[in-house]
Amino acid sequence: MRKPIKLILFNVAFICITPLCFSDKFLGLGFNPSNGAFKFALSISLAVFGIFMFFFGNYMIILSKDKINYKVDKLETIDDCIGALWQCIRTDPSFKAEITKAIEQLKVLQRRKDSLKALLEQNGITESFKYLNQTANKAEFFAFSNVKSIINRLIVFDNKEYLSNPDSVDISVHRDFINEKLNSNQTILKEYSDLLLALSAIGDTHHMNIDEIRDMTEALNKVLKRDEFKPLESSYHETQEQNNNQ
Repeated sequence: MRKPIKLILFNVAFICITPLCFSDKFLGLGFNPSNGAFKFALSISLAVFGIFMFFFGNYMIILSKDKINYKVDKLETIDDCIGALWQCIRTDPSFKAEITKAIEQLKVLQRRKDSLKALLEQNGITESFKYLNQTANKAEFFAFSNVKSIINRLIVFDNKEYLSNPDSVDISVHRDFINEKLNSNQTILKEYSDLLLALSAIGDTHHMNIDEIRDMTEALNKVLKRDEFKPLESSYHETQEQNNNQ
């Protein structure tokens, strides 16, 4: 959003300043020769310069590269991660399809999270199913970790070198790594969806559905406990302990 905002501010400022230059209360410039040769020449020069600056300014803003203004360790919410990924699309267009998929996964995760909260609150069973929220928080943590791993890989990938000489860069190594993380997130989202489906019937068959909900919760936990997530387990528990202490 920074580039459109810059364009709007530049053009608004240009439109506001230009009339002032030709206003009698400011410079009093004009194209009437009767105002004097100096003012007439200055008006012509200012008009030509203004036209040049208008097109040059808009041109430079449009072509200017957006600076990366995020820190991976400061990405705390889904919106934070989505914003960082949008910047990655601009800096690493070679992975546009993968980054777009990661953004869509985060949006789905947000919807899953909102659905779980609504189901528990509307059915008045939030306190009875605290372990569901714990599992959901854990799933969100690991999905975040996958996205941060993707962003870290994009940071080290030299997109300019690849575009200038594709044969010199093995992009498949990076793409395979990113797709591995995307597949992990997709599995988490699938199990999360199954859990919500089981939970949605809690009001119809309360006693019969408890076991199914527990099974779905355990299935999601099993996904989170796979070997690929083991290095993250200690970090997750440390984060949880810090939150509890706070």
